Amino acid sequence: MRVVVTGGGTGGHVFPGIAVAQELLKDPAVQVLFVGKKGGVELRWVTEAGLQFQGVRASGFPRGLSLRLFTFWFDLVGGLLDAGKLLKEFKPSVVFATGGYVSVPVCFVAVMRGVPVALLEPNVVPGLAARLLGMFSKKIFVGFEGTAKSFSKGRTLWTGIPVREEIKTTNKEQGLKAFGLKPEAITLLMMGGSQGAHVLNQYMTDSIEQLGQGSHPVQVILMTGWTDYQSIVDRLEKCPLKVVLRPFIGNIHEAYAAADLVIARSGAMTCAEILSRGLPAIFIPYPHASGHQEKNARVLEAGGSALVITEKQLESEALIQELDKLLAEPSALKAMGEKAGKLGRLDAAQLIVKELLKLAA
Repeated sequence: MRVVVTGGGTGGHVFPGIAVAQELLKDPAVQVLFVGKKGGVELRWVTEAGLQFQGVRASGFPRGLSLRLFTFWFDLVGGLLDAGKLLKEFKPSVVFATGGYVSVPVCFVAVMRGVPVALLEPNVVPGLAARLLGMFSKKIFVGFEGTAKSFSKGRTLWTGIPVREEIKTTNKEQGLKAFGLKPEAITLLMMGGSQGAHVLNQYMTDSIEQLGQGSHPVQVILMTGWTDYQSIVDRLEKCPLKVVLRPFIGNIHEAYAAADLVIARSGAMTCAEILSRGLPAIFIPYPHASGHQEKNARVLEAGGSALVITEKQLESEALIQELDKLLAEPSALKAMGEKAGKLGRLDAAQLIVKELLKLAA
């Protein structure tokens, strides 16, 4: 059996596809091809995971009047031609789309060729590409239970979001050792996003400096992105806390394993990874992109596993205040973690693979 997995643009559209591809490849009779954007960020992630990759031309639909309004149509036609050639050669039995605009031409050509398409929507609120692809998909998998109402009944299945195996299985001892941390201290994992977010970096650094003046037995892993990295190194040079600074964390599975509390954005993939580890979280959602990150975070907050702080609330020192409260009550952290463990679905990849096999039969 041959399966095309397609998606790209962000980790939230790529890593679930990688997790499902890895699950599919446990069967030696299955071949998997990951299709992303030519020159897209997904190329490195997919090839590092040991998967076969091919790219097609693609660009997102422009939201306003610009030159992209014209180039979009050239990219769309080019993407359809690329996808047509690729599917003709690979001859997939089923196409699994994880979202992002690159998946649109691939899925459209698949439908025209009579190849069944299945879609994963990882966010609470579906994006434009997902809403379009949902009309043609034989099966729609959703990461959040409430998302099912956004699609037609009968084709939707709540599976959760597939998470890579190493995220779920790395033990705490291995994680602490990887970052040179001590087991007796509470470990905070602070992430400003893979590209770094200047606003988050500043407030997270402020909080670390204030924690360094208190009595909480904490240690910190902080991912800054490349732009702010050196300035934060300079700022925290004399901080009495143990702070491990990284511009980017390639071994994120070990960072999660080491963590007792995560402070981060609330993209769908981050939410899924945190739940898979049973970790409490403080989310600071990205305030744009239709507000979908805040909607993701609010679901976890309602389930008792997370707190949500908006960027506006950061101005009133809400982050350090919440950290002080949680660090003063280890039982509250433990309770949040237990609720996170109950919200997560560790078998998402297996559930999706089971359905893909049915569609391909």
